Amino acid sequence: MTFRILHVDDDVLFCEFVQAIFTEEEGYEVVSRQSADDALASVEDLQPDVIIVDIMMPTTGGLVLVQELRQIPATAQTPVILLSARSGHLEQYDSFREIASVRLTKPIQPDVLRSEVKAIRAKGGTGDRQGP
Repeated sequence: MTFRILHVDDDVLFCEFVQAIFTEEEGYEVVSRQSADDALASVEDLQPDVIIVDIMMPTTGGLVLVQELRQIPATAQTPVILLSARSGHLEQYDSFREIASVRLTKPIQPDVLRSEVKAIRAKGGTGDRQGP
């Protein structure tokens, strides 16, 4: 049983970093996309259990991506973790609290991200998907 994480970030090294955080964790799969467009094109096939999104990306930013994901029935209720270098400022805006389950500030601590994903999984992620 695999708990699938979709991670969307334009920084390839940061994508590798997030994948490394879950490499040792059995039952987790991280799928990375470097743009909102790539994420949107594959999200229905991926059926992620949680989506980790960087706020600041070129072309389509993370907040717009999350708003678009909320319009897709398959991801309308999928938990979202927003990552930003300025995340501390997001807490004051209701709209950010409403669209994301968790908001974390970069640089992130691996244990913190791992813990947040595990907490989301414990709240109801089943991970009973079969196949890719």
